[in-house]
Amino acid sequence: MRAILAAVVMLQVLITGADCLLCEQCFATGTSQCSGVSKPCSPGVTHCIKGLENDTQGTKVYLTAFKDCLDPSQKSTCGKEFFIKNSVVSFQVSRTCCDSDSCNRGDVEVTAVDKTPNEYKCKDCFTNQSTAACTASGEVQCTGEHDTCASFSGTAARPGEALSQYSLKGCASKDFCKLFPLVGTQAYIFDLLCSPAEKP
Repeated sequence: MRAILAAVVMLQVLITGADCLLCEQCFATGTSQCSGVSKPCSPGVTHCIKGLENDTQGTKVYLTAFKDCLDPSQKSTCGKEFFIKNSVVSFQVSRTCCDSDSCNRGDVEVTAVDKTPNEYKCKDCFTNQSTAACTASGEVQCTGEHDTCASFSGTAARPGEALSQYSLKGCASKDFCKLFPLVGTQAYIFDLLCSPAEKP
């Protein structure tokens, strides 16, 4: 009887797994690529994802490559670039989604940032010593399609580093505040505000 029950349970597991999307899963810091094993996603997941987070401060570059099952609540982030920059830091997350088994295998491909100056400018400041809103001492030139000004004040931790206090203002992509899709860098208690950039 126990053998029959075990066989039934195993059959249910196999059937459930067969209905689930398979996605390659990996997470690696300090590199632009990662590879892993394809595993079944949770029921209801319809897309796989792969991407890269590029967080730069001065000459320091923090890269995080990732592949996974896409949380259905984050489907609106598919195919979009999330970006914020000022004269000291830049932060970019590129994400690509697909909807077939193991479709996120292969290299993580990142769209080059358009550095062509546009008509917009935003207030420019940065500190890693306080969560109080920093005071802008100048402006930063926005580029490409970035037409939004953003400000962040709070605590965050980059991959491999301790929790620190940050405050910054700069140019951002349109959906940066709305979606804010962090991967390697993690923000905790923070204020994030966006507003349309103005032409000088």
